[in-house]
Amino acid sequence: MTSPMKIKWVLIGEVATSHGNRGEIKVIPHTDFPERFLDMSEVRLFGKTDQEPRLVRRLEQARLHKGAVILKLEGVDSIDNAQALRGMHIKVSTAEVVPLPEGSYYIFQLIGLECVTTTGLSLGRITEVLQTGANDVYVVKPPPGLTDQAEILIPVLPHVVLEVDLERGQVLIELIDGLLE
Repeated sequence: MTSPMKIKWVLIGEVATSHGNRGEIKVIPHTDFPERFLDMSEVRLFGKTDQEPRLVRRLEQARLHKGAVILKLEGVDSIDNAQALRGMHIKVSTAEVVPLPEGSYYIFQLIGLECVTTTGLSLGRITEVLQTGANDVYVVKPPPGLTDQAEILIPVLPHVVLEVDLERGQVLIELIDGLLE
């Protein structure tokens, strides 16, 4: 089997537009921790399909404003400079993500993990995590012949998802009635 996909960069925001007339940019946060922008020293900007940063700018100032983040970047000193950054993604390395409480995981950490039942049956690998509000749901691509379903939906509940082991690349699952039907 293939190993989990290694993610290098994690999206934390997207440049929406310019703000004011001095080159500030308005960023829509894609993080549960928008205050993280206040402690950053530099910002890495990516085009939507870039694998590596297109621009790295020193962060001169940051503030939270009406659900958005306003950033002033070094060398971005006009409305036109700021507008040129519109649509760019702001990312951090996986080593720079905000630590989560024990037992909580980022979605990028879960994608590619193998789901294995308590009896040792491989259900396949997590391809997506749906956030439903009530509980998350792992979308798993099963191996050929396991089920007629194109994907298995595993509710992330304490009696179903027993253990997540990032080191081994596995999630231990208690197989519940109807999961493979």
